[in-house]
Amino acid sequence: MKGSICSATGVDIMEDWEDVDIQLVSDGLDATPTELHAAFELSGDHLNEVRDRHTMMLVTSGELPEEHMAKIAPERRLDWVVEELNGRRHTNGLSIPMHGTDVGSINLTKGSIDGHSILRLNIGNFERKLPLPSEVESFEATMENGILQIRW
Repeated sequence: MKGSICSATGVDIMEDWEDVDIQLVSDGLDATPTELHAAFELSGDHLNEVRDRHTMMLVTSGELPEEHMAKIAPERRLDWVVEELNGRRHTNGLSIPMHGTDVGSINLTKGSIDGHSILRLNIGNFERKLPLPSEVESFEATMENGILQIRW
């Protein structure tokens, strides 16, 4: 900084000025609700545990009714699973769209639970059990135009 003193008044006269940065200090009251919610979500480790337990409770609570339905009316459970997969039920089988799925990643196995024939459909980590109607003794599965066809 350069300056000189005025002889008449004895006051410094400034010739050059420098900018001084002013830092904004916030007390948190100027934050938007979205920012506050995002900060809460990030800092809330306990929320992950709550979500996990809630999911576990939903899965567990659905197991008893599903097991009961599988025992007394397996064909109704089959209808629910086919509907969940956006498939269609036919008089002699069912069809499930699998567009974009590689045939090699689809694993279809047959088993029995409590005397009922079950098809287990695995695609990676995804698994669904399809109870077959009691009158079905044999079936065949084909993949045609991206649709899994199961006929009995």
